[in-house]
Amino acid sequence: MAARTLPFVGDLLAFGSDRLGYLTRVSGEQGDVARITLGPYQCWLLSHPDHVQDVLIQHADHFRKGPVLQRAQFVLGDGLLTAEGDVHRRHRDIVQPAFHSRRITGYAETMISRALAMSDSWTAGVPLDVHAETVRLTLASAASTLLGADVGDDDIRTVEDAVADLLAAYKLAFVPFGWRLQRIPVGPMRRLRRGRQQLYRVVDPVIAARKAAAGAGDLLSALVRPEDSDRLSDQEIRDHAVTLLLAGHETTANALTFAFHLLALHPDIEGRVHAEVDETLESGMPGPQDHGRLPFCRAVISEALRLYPPSWAIARQALDDHRVGDHLIRAGDLVLLSPWLVHRDPRWWPEPESFRPDRWLDGESKERPRWAYFPFGAGIRRCIGEGFAWTEGVLVLAAVARRWRLRAVPHRPLRLEPLITLRPRDGLWLRPEPRTRRKPHASTTS
Repeated sequence: MAARTLPFVGDLLAFGSDRLGYLTRVSGEQGDVARITLGPYQCWLLSHPDHVQDVLIQHADHFRKGPVLQRAQFVLGDGLLTAEGDVHRRHRDIVQPAFHSRRITGYAETMISRALAMSDSWTAGVPLDVHAETVRLTLASAASTLLGADVGDDDIRTVEDAVADLLAAYKLAFVPFGWRLQRIPVGPMRRLRRGRQQLYRVVDPVIAARKAAAGAGDLLSALVRPEDSDRLSDQEIRDHAVTLLLAGHETTANALTFAFHLLALHPDIEGRVHAEVDETLESGMPGPQDHGRLPFCRAVISEALRLYPPSWAIARQALDDHRVGDHLIRAGDLVLLSPWLVHRDPRWWPEPESFRPDRWLDGESKERPRWAYFPFGAGIRRCIGEGFAWTEGVLVLAAVARRWRLRAVPHRPLRLEPLITLRPRDGLWLRPEPRTRRKPHASTTS
């Protein structure tokens, strides 16, 4: 039975009331190619790995960013998340060297020191909001490594408030005539303008300091004074600084949050994480090279990204008519590719709802389609910070596991909030319990 469509708003009300459940239901009813209406947009929900390759890689030039990131351009300008075409390619070439594997290894010292400081600040038995903790950690880490800035508590709160304002405007993306609301200085647009100004107040002094300094090795310095003649305008530098600050922490914070949630529900798997950390980290402390020496920790992060992909839906708008099988996607139509759906499809994932990190270690991945897993997108717009996120995720997980077990807090269940990214609504509350590190080659129980 097809989803009920209402005049003028289409399926927008049903979608808005339960986004993940709605997409799951529609895909189950209509199959790999489903058609829905969201406000003014005819939308195609494509749920096969071949569609991911077709839209994001093979015919990427037939599509542009979807309405959510088109609206986000109001805050992010022409940063990498929102820029299109030649502007995106030029800016990506400029930023790319900062995310070379050697540079990321150099960032690892900062990631580790901040992770240890976070872990050491916890009090045994006292519940804490792990999402808030990881947001503060990854935000400070991104500011330090990418922008060369030490952000204080006031700056962190400012950025958190700005992110909340940006997320609050998400719902405007599919509202009929929503683009006209950008001219109205009330409601969500007022919050969006306020968020933009808050972010500028954080990054503008940092940019000014980088222009006055010489020889700093962070990414922002390279943007301010590029080695070649391809200089960026002041506004382009600002756009990149804001984008790096936001995108540089959001995915990792959410991935870690969901990984800790899953480990708290599966103490046997958590015990294996503890065993690997104890066996691998001879000094008890993670080092910059250890992110490649902890395969089970990486498998835990991989599985968390599968079950709770931060980019739960990737939208593209067709620039030209485009055919998918027997279906014709018209220019202007939207295409939705949902990692949430593809990552939980039983055709590619045995026991898809189960938390099974071993699926990343037993060779099972060789039997599934390449694009059955795409938490960082695909193609030319694949997240440039993917290596950064993997390194930080594994090292932070190890830094916490060396000292703590995490347990669920009764009456504070996980509730999901799928906006621009998939986040926990009202935080994720866990209770840290101390553990004793076992000596290498001792029992593998924890």
